[in-house]
Amino acid sequence: MERNPVQLFHHLALLLFMFSVSVSVTEQGPVPSIRTDAAALLSFKKIIQNDPNGVLSGWQINRSPCIWYGVSCTLGRVTHLDLTGSSLAGFISFDPLSSLDMLSVLNLSSNPFTVNSTSLLHLPYALQQLQLSSTGLEGPVPESFFSKNPNLVYAILSHNNLSSLPDDLLLNADKVQVLDLSYNNFTGSISGLKVENSCNSLSQLDLSGNFLMDSIPPSLSNCTNLRTLNLSFNMITGEIPRSLGELGSLQRLDLSHNHISGWIPSELGNACNSLLELKLSYNNISGPIPVSFSPCSWLQTLDLSNNNLSGPFPDSILQNLGSLERLLLSYNLISGLFPASVSYCKSLKVVDLSSNRFSGTIPPDICPGAASLEELRLPDNLIEGAIPAQLSQCPKLKTLDFSINFLNGSIPAELGNLENLEQLIAWYNDLEGKIPPELGKCKNLKDLILNNNNLSGIIPVELFGCSNLEWISLTSNQFTGKIPGEFGLLSRLAVLQLANNSLSGEIPTELGNCSGLVWLDLNSNKLTGEIPPRLGRQLGAKALSGILSGNTLVFVRNVGNSCKGVGGLLEFAGIKAERLLLVPTLKTCDFTRLYSGAVLSLFTQYQTLEYLDLSYNELRGKIPDEIGDMMALQVLELSHNQLSGEIPASLGQLKNLGVFDASHNRLQGQIPDSFSNLSFLVQIDLSNNELTGEIPQRGQLSTLPASQYANNPGLCGVPLNPCESGNSHAASNPTTDGGRGGRKTSATSWANSIVLGILISIASLCILVVWAVAMRVRHKEAEEVKMLNSLQASHAATTWKIDKEKEPLSINVATFQRQLRKLKFSQLIEATNGFLCSQPYWVWWVWRGV
Repeated sequence: MERNPVQLFHHLALLLFMFSVSVSVTEQGPVPSIRTDAAALLSFKKIIQNDPNGVLSGWQINRSPCIWYGVSCTLGRVTHLDLTGSSLAGFISFDPLSSLDMLSVLNLSSNPFTVNSTSLLHLPYALQQLQLSSTGLEGPVPESFFSKNPNLVYAILSHNNLSSLPDDLLLNADKVQVLDLSYNNFTGSISGLKVENSCNSLSQLDLSGNFLMDSIPPSLSNCTNLRTLNLSFNMITGEIPRSLGELGSLQRLDLSHNHISGWIPSELGNACNSLLELKLSYNNISGPIPVSFSPCSWLQTLDLSNNNLSGPFPDSILQNLGSLERLLLSYNLISGLFPASVSYCKSLKVVDLSSNRFSGTIPPDICPGAASLEELRLPDNLIEGAIPAQLSQCPKLKTLDFSINFLNGSIPAELGNLENLEQLIAWYNDLEGKIPPELGKCKNLKDLILNNNNLSGIIPVELFGCSNLEWISLTSNQFTGKIPGEFGLLSRLAVLQLANNSLSGEIPTELGNCSGLVWLDLNSNKLTGEIPPRLGRQLGAKALSGILSGNTLVFVRNVGNSCKGVGGLLEFAGIKAERLLLVPTLKTCDFTRLYSGAVLSLFTQYQTLEYLDLSYNELRGKIPDEIGDMMALQVLELSHNQLSGEIPASLGQLKNLGVFDASHNRLQGQIPDSFSNLSFLVQIDLSNNELTGEIPQRGQLSTLPASQYANNPGLCGVPLNPCESGNSHAASNPTTDGGRGGRKTSATSWANSIVLGILISIASLCILVVWAVAMRVRHKEAEEVKMLNSLQASHAATTWKIDKEKEPLSINVATFQRQLRKLKFSQLIEATNGFLCSQPYWVWWVWRGV
């Protein structure tokens, strides 16, 4: 078939056009396609230096990138790259990804990269969602970040090392809805942040966890669609802007953990139509709580704790808060009656009014009104009256804390119906009567802390059906009868305090079955018999996890002749330290100073009893040798009993022992030489016994006050009178003439030795002075650096002043394979001058289980 010349001409022209277009495209670069996407991803792969899990091993040129790990495609082009938590590492940039013209989502979060912030200017132009939290991003945020990335809607750059926040950052953020820059290293003033109408799309702004200062810019109200504003954990000062009340869509406002002052503006009530969370805790806010919060019917969390709020709590507020779940007002100065309108909050789960000045009674109709209630915390207030039996109608209750109030009457038996109850804490009240046996039905009960009341009767055996009990404190009550052997059924019991009661009989041997017991205090009772060889947790036993986690513990150290026992543990959550000054039963030990100190440590090497106080009883017999196997024992208090026999040499194995008091007994024999190895022993009191022989001169025993060895007629050696020459075991008060002559000879020899020792010491001192002067210039700079490092390591803010101390001993209430905040025992002793009774002190410290 012959071709028409005209048709041939048209075909030829079309071919020439296509050829010219092809040449033009080739000159400008390759046409974007799945192949160019693959090339860009492979270039990005090359700069990743470490891929321990091999997640990028499947990125191969002979395979479609749409099936590569972390890659998603739409219409044959790469649109999503998500490598979250892949453990990828290396110094990377985003330049290789800039050619991915269809990429809309980039998520590289939780990878240990190192990325310079300037690379943020080389992201793909079409990118809408950027998630780079915990990627090692460092440097200042580029001023043109949003102008270079105009399509960004979500920008998550949290938990990095970004260092500078430009004031005009939000001026070009027209499309940005979510901006999260939390937990970086931003410093400087937040008040200069320019906020104009360009932030109309912004719904979430999170700048928490930085070091931003100065006042909150009122212009944030221009972000009319803002739903979440989080500026917590900064250094912001000034007052809360009234203009924030203009944010009609605001759902969550978190300004906690700053230095904000002034009153809460009543204008915030204008945002109540949408507000779900209001968190203003840990600031310096004062004044009353505004009544304007009453219309906040959607509010779920109201956290105003740890401020200086005062005045009565407006009872009308709660009447409309049907959605409220958490009411947190602790550590303020709020007064007035307990808010009866709590019963209107049907969704309420947590009520914490700790450390305020609330008065009146607990309203009976709080339950079943707030039937969802899980925690009711009222310690350190002025609440009086009885504990309402109606609390049993809140079946979800887990925590009841009424400590340091003026509650009276008996503990309602109906509380035994609370199957979910974990904590019943009511120490220092005026409760009376017996512990209701019905509490034995609370199978989830962990803490029963009722010390410092007027409770009486016997300890009900029904309690031992609560197999999860970890802390029982019944100290300073009027309990009678024997200590039930059923305590041995409580394998999770960690702290048992029954001191200062009228308990009688023998210490049950079943306590040796309490595999979790580390703190046993039975002082000041009428216990008889011998000390059981096995008590508490045994060496080699496996530590139980989670015991006492979440508890805030305070140890009150008794020092002085009017105090019995070493001290006691208190549950201290929600209580101000100064409130202890007002507790009469604790003021029986006069004090002049309070001390606290804390270090973090992990103590899991030994798994035995750590604190044992059996003082002020009528115990007889010998001190068991088996106590020497309690390798974690730090306090051993056996004073004011009728113990006899020799002090076991095995106690010298207790390398962690810091306090040993066996005074006012009938102990005989010598002080074991093995005690010289107790390097942490800072208090020992063996006075008023029948000990003989020389005090061991090695170690620390000879450096302690003589009063701690007094009234042992046969004891001699430093710090007491010297022993007779040639007979270190002789009595220190000879009566024969021969004894007097021997003592004279011994005195002459002793004097000669002293003179010779002084001469040698002077010579040595001269040599040391010459050496010190010669070395001072050379080492001055090095010593300064060393001192600075030492101060940093010890967190120079500590109130303790101890130089050149050895590895510290730490009282640890729970050796449970977790960190606790603890006090160095050596610091405790130093702060009280070795617990000298000449000046009584009251010492306390706090640590929290985590």
